[in-house]
Amino acid sequence: MSNLTHLLAAFKNHPSVQQITQTLVEKGTGEKLYLKGLTGAQESFVLAASAVKLSQINCHLLVANSKEEAAYRLNDLEGLLTGESIYFFPDSFKRPAFFDDLNPTQMLQRSELISKITGAGILEGRTVVVTYPEALFEKVVKPEVLNQSRIEVKKGEKLDADFVIQVLVEYGFERADFVYEPGQFSIRGGIIDLFSFGNELPYRIELFDDEVETIRTFDPTTQLSQKSLTSLSIVPNLSTRFRQDQKVSLFGILPPKTVLWIKDYQFLLDRLQYCFERAEQFAGKLTALDTSELREIFRDRAFLYPGDVAEDIAAFTQIHLDGCP
Repeated sequence: MSNLTHLLAAFKNHPSVQQITQTLVEKGTGEKLYLKGLTGAQESFVLAASAVKLSQINCHLLVANSKEEAAYRLNDLEGLLTGESIYFFPDSFKRPAFFDDLNPTQMLQRSELISKITGAGILEGRTVVVTYPEALFEKVVKPEVLNQSRIEVKKGEKLDADFVIQVLVEYGFERADFVYEPGQFSIRGGIIDLFSFGNELPYRIELFDDEVETIRTFDPTTQLSQKSLTSLSIVPNLSTRFRQDQKVSLFGILPPKTVLWIKDYQFLLDRLQYCFERAEQFAGKLTALDTSELREIFRDRAFLYPGDVAEDIAAFTQIHLDGCP
């Protein structure tokens, strides 16, 4: 048994963790708890130990104060909760609260999580999502809207290549000779390669006449197959293909029994206000920018007011890690 396993077992049996889990089970949704005296990785241990003991609750959201702190907590939780679903939910930009450069990798991470939640309705198994204020500032697509826009391709079914091209272009995909990043597709004879906005690896669809013969994921650098599938979902660009009225906060798509672990509630609101002010300033400069994707994001004001986030948070059980009511 590793040292981490020993420590996690000790935290699970700690009176404070037992009190936390007992209170959450007895009081249910909407309860607020305030924890004092935790520093650094202790926060991760308490969250992990509580999550293991709370079999009735399958989703936890940790809101760190910064992207760097969130990365540390993510690393802790991946080591403590091996085999569980641990996700990082970042903002869409290269630097938090600097809106001039999008980060495609982080946009993909956001899309993957949203796709997983909205695809199944709830996340499978025990899930922990780690995020920070700047990521919560951006809205996400409503589940019902995304599900209506999702295209399912299944092995053995008919598929018209011309229809696929039309749909992919409408969804914001670009045709390329070879796919290597989200939002690209290529067609060579009876082979369709596409890199969905909601998947870590691209898909390869092989057709026999107009029937889907095989579906696989593959490594774009080696072209080697990774996994055979019976179906796939094509997800459009979640950042730019939807209007303001088709988006909500992340809290609007989380399972209702999700427990929120908040590092510093007042700092969260202050940081959201800072993001809002910077976004307002940046929006006034958009006419000088050439990046259409940025124009789409800011045109539809796909961001949240701090008060909206506070209202959304109030509907969930909250555990405040700074001990301040």
